[in-house]
Amino acid sequence: MVLVVRDFVNSCHTNHDGEVIYNQIAQSIFDGRQIFVSFRGVSSVTSSFLNSAFIPLLNKVSFSQIKANLKIIDSNKAINDSIVRRFKQEVEAVTM
Repeated sequence: MVLVVRDFVNSCHTNHDGEVIYNQIAQSIFDGRQIFVSFRGVSSVTSSFLNSAFIPLLNKVSFSQIKANLKIIDSNKAINDSIVRRFKQEVEAVTM
């Protein structure tokens, strides 16, 4: 399944924007189904967005399950780096 972020939110800046995306992707991840999240037309994301869209997944499934099933497409280096950084911070905090 491909989820185009801009089909659901106008920007990727607020917690609310992130919650909208989380609600669209969570069940696929929980069920072990692969989902491709497209950031086509999005130039930047905030930590607030990431904290609401992706990080809560860690409360229900392992990071390895997220990595196996969540694929980011049509994004830029800044978005990719932000996502990786936020997951890394969260996973490291849990293992400390």
